[in-house]
Amino acid sequence: MELVAGIDFGGTSAKIGLVDRTGRILAKAAVAMKAQDSFDEIVAPVARCLDGLLQAHADRKSLRGVGIGTPGFIDKKEGLLIGGCENIPALKNRSVQAALGAAFSVPAFADNDANCAAAGELAFGAGRTFTDFVLITVGTAIGGGLVMGGRVYRGWRGFAGEIGHICVNPGGLWCNCGSRGCFEQYASGTALSRAYAEKLRKRGRAGGEISAKTVVDAARAGDTLAIDALQEAGRWIAQAFGSILNVLDLEACIVSGGVSDAGEMLLEPIRRNLPDFCWPQIGQDVQVRAGELHNDAGILGAAAQAFGRLEA
Repeated sequence: MELVAGIDFGGTSAKIGLVDRTGRILAKAAVAMKAQDSFDEIVAPVARCLDGLLQAHADRKSLRGVGIGTPGFIDKKEGLLIGGCENIPALKNRSVQAALGAAFSVPAFADNDANCAAAGELAFGAGRTFTDFVLITVGTAIGGGLVMGGRVYRGWRGFAGEIGHICVNPGGLWCNCGSRGCFEQYASGTALSRAYAEKLRKRGRAGGEISAKTVVDAARAGDTLAIDALQEAGRWIAQAFGSILNVLDLEACIVSGGVSDAGEMLLEPIRRNLPDFCWPQIGQDVQVRAGELHNDAGILGAAAQAFGRLEA
């Protein structure tokens, strides 16, 4: 049996799994992290955890490689995390890829977490039947990945897919990237929470902490303001998808990330508004789907991109 380790670095933990070529997770675990941890304080516990999973669940010789997903801009050759990782500052200008590859004497591959999500859906999820699609991850922020010709497109340096920072409103809100009117400011989980909170405030119903999950749960319960907020987010997502379709002529648009759990409450307004933002001939027969990997998307995505790059 051939396995890779899929490792998903988030702001507060790293999720680690052993994955076979069919996408089956043999074993998984998580390691807590703190923002102030040093590089070694982050990487060493992850290596120990992976070693423990191998000892308990697999022959170490079966490990073909290590796949790593992190936020930020990652040089595709060296695995160096150049920037965009404010929640894990110790990883900046360092290579987790090099450290874990040396620790386990196997090839290791680091990639942006949204590229990993696209690789995961291509190999094991909603993208299995497509060779050309765009994926948008809608969580606290917005990420994106492109699959063309059956492979994740990373660009010449590995930075492609920053869909969250497409300008959708030139005179709009300032973004933390320094630009104005970014898509992320209108359709991320953070934006969804802000829009719903504002709707409540204007009607004298403000109160309590509001997360994207709060909005989705309220919409499921029939709250018309929450439904409106999701529909508005869907329209912005349709605008981003339509612009990308006009440029690349893709088969499918896939939505993943926590907010995609809203299901048809989010997908329906995307489908309904998509024709307003792309040529009819280009939008015809394009599929709009939710990602299928859910809570294991980070592990499976990191593993999938490792399998893909090993084969390449």
